[in-house]
Amino acid sequence: MQLVSWPNAISLLRVPLAALFLATDDVGARAAILTVAAFSDFADGWLARRLGRTSRVGEILDPLADKAFLVTALVTLALGGLLKTWELLVLLARDVFTVAAFLTALLFRLPVRFRARLGGKIVTGIQIVVVLALLLRPARVGPLVAVAGAAGLFAVVDYTRAGLRALRGEARNV
Repeated sequence: MQLVSWPNAISLLRVPLAALFLATDDVGARAAILTVAAFSDFADGWLARRLGRTSRVGEILDPLADKAFLVTALVTLALGGLLKTWELLVLLARDVFTVAAFLTALLFRLPVRFRARLGGKIVTGIQIVVVLALLLRPARVGPLVAVAGAAGLFAVVDYTRAGLRALRGEARNV
């Protein structure tokens, strides 16, 4: 297992990008930072598959980097008054669930691997669009929050079903 690789380095880039997002108030700079973070989210996985450098470390590092960036961006925007508390909770509900599930699996030493699934990728994509909308058209973000909530619920159900199948021995990857 190799910790240092280009895909993992690209994933880690989202952590300082989160700090930069927090450190600036400029809408254009934040939009540019978001664009780089979104591109890095696509590039790390693509590069890992293309180079045959997928790893357990990358499986954990990529979603953690996503969450670090998106939680920072969403909380920053909520504290700036662009997002209501209930909207923030809707947008982060899937993330809270996945972190709780991951920690539960670790605590109970469950033989489950949390791999990216389509529902999770969709929610992350919608969260990125919501952040962009909050930056550029904050008044129009309401319907996107509803879509994110529905996609988040789908992802939670999908991950739960996959996790239960894995625990029953039907599959090893969640």
